[in-house]
Amino acid sequence: MRVQWATVRRIAAWTAASSAAVFAVSWFLIDPHLEDAESYPGGVVLRDNAGSVLRVSLGPGDVDCRPYYAASTNDWIVKAIVASEDKRFFRHSGVNLPSVLRAAFQNVTSMRRVSGASTITMQATRLIRPHARNLAWKYVEAFRAMKTELARDKLWILSQYLNRAPFGSNLVGVEAAAQGWFGKRARDLGIGEAALFAGMVQSPSRFRPDRHLDRAIARREYVLDRMYALGMITAEQREGASKSVPEIKRAPRPFDAPFFCDWAARRVARAGLAGGDFATTLDADVQARATSLVNRAAANGYSAAAVVMRVDTAVVVALACSGDYFSKDAGQVNTAVSPRPAGSTLKPFLAAAAMDRGLVTPDERLADVPKSYHGYSPSNFDATHRGEVKLSDALVLSLNLPFVQLLQRLGVPRFGTVLRALGCRNLGGPDETFGLGLAIGNAEVTLVELVGAYGCIARGGTWMEPRALAVERSTPARVFSQGACWLVSDILSGDERSQSALGHAADVKISRFAWKTGTSSAFRDAWTVAWNPEYVVGVWCGHKNGFGDTSVVGAIAAAPYAWELARGLYPGDNGPWYAMPPEVVTREVCAESGMPAAPECPKREEGRALRNASSSALCTRHRRVAGGVVVSRGDAYVRAFTGEAVRAERLSIRSPQDDSEFRMVPGLGMQMIVCKVAGNVVDGALWWFVDGAPTGRTVGSQPFAWEPTPGAHVISCATADGVSATVRVRVTVD
Repeated sequence: MRVQWATVRRIAAWTAASSAAVFAVSWFLIDPHLEDAESYPGGVVLRDNAGSVLRVSLGPGDVDCRPYYAASTNDWIVKAIVASEDKRFFRHSGVNLPSVLRAAFQNVTSMRRVSGASTITMQATRLIRPHARNLAWKYVEAFRAMKTELARDKLWILSQYLNRAPFGSNLVGVEAAAQGWFGKRARDLGIGEAALFAGMVQSPSRFRPDRHLDRAIARREYVLDRMYALGMITAEQREGASKSVPEIKRAPRPFDAPFFCDWAARRVARAGLAGGDFATTLDADVQARATSLVNRAAANGYSAAAVVMRVDTAVVVALACSGDYFSKDAGQVNTAVSPRPAGSTLKPFLAAAAMDRGLVTPDERLADVPKSYHGYSPSNFDATHRGEVKLSDALVLSLNLPFVQLLQRLGVPRFGTVLRALGCRNLGGPDETFGLGLAIGNAEVTLVELVGAYGCIARGGTWMEPRALAVERSTPARVFSQGACWLVSDILSGDERSQSALGHAADVKISRFAWKTGTSSAFRDAWTVAWNPEYVVGVWCGHKNGFGDTSVVGAIAAAPYAWELARGLYPGDNGPWYAMPPEVVTREVCAESGMPAAPECPKREEGRALRNASSSALCTRHRRVAGGVVVSRGDAYVRAFTGEAVRAERLSIRSPQDDSEFRMVPGLGMQMIVCKVAGNVVDGALWWFVDGAPTGRTVGSQPFAWEPTPGAHVISCATADGVSATVRVRVTVD
C-alpha cells in the first residue's frame, strides 16, 4: 500500500490548525475567575489593627476556615505538599505535560481512572471555583491553570491551595488544620506534622488522625520518602520525623475582645460582605486598658462599658463591656450598643445648634426658674434655681430648666433633625412624642452613637459614622459650624473642669480634655464623654436590666473612669488642644443680659459670639428715666429665685408631682419611685415619711428612693425647722 504523503501532510496540517484554533478559542473563552479568590468557604476572621487574630467564626456547614496563611518556601508544609502532590510545581506553567501523558496511558491501559495528572495550580483553580470532576472539566482546569500562572506568582497559588484544601473534620485550610489538630500556627509545623497534612489532602476523611491514626502515619511515610528523594530533608530528619508520634491537641478558636467583635461582625453582615479575613480598627493596648477599667468600675455593683474613637478617621480603637461574656445572667448583652436614655449628654448639641441659629451666645442669660409647659414641669438635678444664668454656666452645671427653655425656642423637630444627623438611630417615632423632655435626654442613644456624636464636636462640626472595619468608609457631613464646636469644647474644658472631674487640684500638668456627664431619670444610666482634637472617650455605667440606683450618677460613677482612660492616651500629658477659629469673635456685652451692650448698660464685659450668626441686637434691659437714672427691666419672677433663704422657704417635692399615678410591672424585679426636692439648703437634712411612717433621710438635694406598694400613698419630707412638703401618689399593678 502506497502512502499518500500529500494527504498525510494535509491531514496533519488540518489537525494542527484545528488544534490551534480550538486552543485559541479555549484560551479566549475560559476564564480562571480569579475574582473568586477573595471568597472563602469559612466564616469571618477578624484581626486587630496590628494583624493579630481576634475571632474566627464558622462558615456555612460549620466549616472552620482561617484563610490567612501566606505560603513560604521555608515552611515544611510547602515542601511536603510540593513533594507529594506536584514535584515539578516550580518548573511548569500550570500543566505538567509528562504527567498528563503518563496519566492518559495509565487510564487507557487500565480501562479506568488511575491517575488524574492534576497540578497544584489545577487543584487550586478547582478549589477557588468548584465544579464536577470529569474529563471535560479537566480540560477547563488546564486552561484556567495556565492563565492563573500568567496572572499570579507561585506562592500566591500555593497560598490559595493550602487555604482551601480540606484536612478532615470541619477543618478547611492549613491554618485551621494546624490549630485544630496540633494547636499551633501553620508556619510552626514540624516535618512530621507537615508530612501528615500533605498526606491527608488525597482523602481527608480516610486519613483523619483522630480516627485513623495508623493510616495517617502510613501515608505520612510516603510523603517523607518523597521529601527525602527530592533532597528536601536529610536522612536524619527523615528518621526523626518517622519516629515522632503526632500529639493531637485541638485548640479553641480565637475569641478576644468579644463585645467589639460582635459589633464588628454585625457591621460585616450589614455591609453584605461574605466570609473572609477582615482587619478591624481595634488597638490591643487601648482595648486592654478599657477592659481593665470597665471591670474595675463593675466592682461597684453595676455594669460598665467604654468606647474610644479616633477623631480624624472615626475609627473605634477600643470597645469594652464589663462581666463574663458567657455568663447566663445577660452576659452577652453588649451595653456599648444597647439603647439607653441619654440624660444630660444631649445638651452640648442643643447649645451648638442654638448658637449656630443665632438664638444665644455663651454669655447670654437664660432663665433658671420653675415653669410648666402644658403639664410638663421639669426641674434641675439638684432641685434648686438660680434665677438667671449664662448659657456657658448652664452647660457646665448641666441645668435642665434653661435648656428646656432653649429647646422651646429652637423647636423640637429641628433638634430631632440635628440628633439624627449626628447618628442617633434610636429616636423612634415622631420628634413631637419626646416633647421638651428631649432637652434633658428622654431619648435613647447607644454609647457608640454618643461617642460618634461627640466626634462631630471634636472634629469641628462634621459627623462621621464610627467605624469598626478597615474597609469601611465614612463620608463627613457638616452639622455644626467650627465656631460653635470650639465654643462648646472651650466651655466644657479647662483647669476648673479638670479639678471637678478628678476631685482635687492636679499637681502635674494634665492633657486638656472637654467633658460632659449625664444621668438618666431614676438613676438608671450614668454617662461621661471626654474629648480633645484626637480622641473621644465614652463611659457608661448602669444596670443591664434598667433598674435605678442612686449611685449611678454620671459625675460620680462614670467620670473618674473616663478621665483615667483619656489621660492614659497621653502618658506624657502632652495632648493637643484647639486653636480658636476665626469665626469666633469677642465683643462688648452687657454684664447683666450678655447681649451686645447698649449705651444705657451700666456694666459691661467681654463676651464671645459667632461671626455672621450671633444676633447683633443691642441689650434692651436698661433704660434711662427722668433725671438720667438708668433702671433695669429684668423679669421680677426670675429675680425672685435668688438667695438661699428664698429657696429654703420654697421647699417642695418637684418629682413626683402631686396626684401622680404609677404602674408596677409584675416580674420586673425591684421598682423604685425616686423623689426629688427643690428649695432645701445645701447641707440641710430632710426626713422622709410615707403614709406618716419614717422611711428615710437625705441631705440637701439628694434624691430619695422608695420601693412602692400598691395603693394610695402620701409622701412627705420635712426639715429640722419644721418646713415640710407633701405629694400624693397612687400605685397600681398591671
